[in-house]
Amino acid sequence: MDTDTGTRQSTSGLEWKLHPLVLINISDHHTRTKANTSGASTPGVPLPAVMGCLLGSQSGRTVDIRNSFEVRYTIVADGSVEVDIAFLLKKQEQYKQVFKTLDVVGWYATGSAATDAHMQCHRKISEVVEGPVFLLLDPAVDHSRKDLPVALYETELHLSPGSGAPGLVFVRAPYTIETSDAERIGVDQVARILPSGRATGSEQLSAQLASMHSAIKMLLERLRLIHGALGKLAMDPAAGVEGPGPGNLAAVPYPQSLLRQVSSLVNSLPACDTEAFSREYLTEYNDTLLTLYLAAMTRGTHIANEVVDKFCLAYDKAGWRRGI
Repeated sequence: MDTDTGTRQSTSGLEWKLHPLVLINISDHHTRTKANTSGASTPGVPLPAVMGCLLGSQSGRTVDIRNSFEVRYTIVADGSVEVDIAFLLKKQEQYKQVFKTLDVVGWYATGSAATDAHMQCHRKISEVVEGPVFLLLDPAVDHSRKDLPVALYETELHLSPGSGAPGLVFVRAPYTIETSDAERIGVDQVARILPSGRATGSEQLSAQLASMHSAIKMLLERLRLIHGALGKLAMDPAAGVEGPGPGNLAAVPYPQSLLRQVSSLVNSLPACDTEAFSREYLTEYNDTLLTLYLAAMTRGTHIANEVVDKFCLAYDKAGWRRGI
């Protein structure tokens, strides 16, 4: 394997868009495999690697990676990896019947870096899929890392530095995370599941309102801090020092750069006194009131219907005759 695999960038010009559902599927596949493999949690024993195919669609130079499915593989005596191509083709045909617009665009695996074994699997899958992309997810937890532990690789033909013979090497392909409204709801659902496994609607609503209240409270505290600091500055910038403002503090230089930063922050806040905001707010407010009104009417109609049924049952003439 070429040692420059991690630094070389792809020159294909393709724009890759990765959807969160793919990352959730790979993480779930790795977690299930780790939990079902004996000795996987023992110190010094490597975590079990998983493998699967990526489903997506291409429009021009843009490729959307939307879904994935698992693939079987076996490790033979010489250490090489044998991919179950028959199982791959069967799964591909099944997914094609349901998702007619999605095709196999690549494959995925777990690991810390691309190796010769990955290149061997890539060649095997290239016999079935033309020009596949390789997604590598690192399952190790690194709290100092800010970006996703995901790398996307394409293959290019390069000359080997040692022998000078041409060969395929992995090159990094840039990607962006693309989400739809349905995927945002699904990711939010997964993120809010409690350790006990319960995630009812009331618990989700309470957690969402609590986080929103904390964010608004923090914003209000920061705005009050900025407002208090600005109230102690001189009203005349030409004076260059603070006047006798509230608190009667000592004179300080007029902070021009600080005021520019404050102005930039204030201007970045959403304007709540515009006509568009008022119209949208009133629309949502009226829709909410209408929903509550309809719910109250439905509940009242149901209660009235129950009262009528009980009244008819109590004052039925046939019942009176039978009682007599």
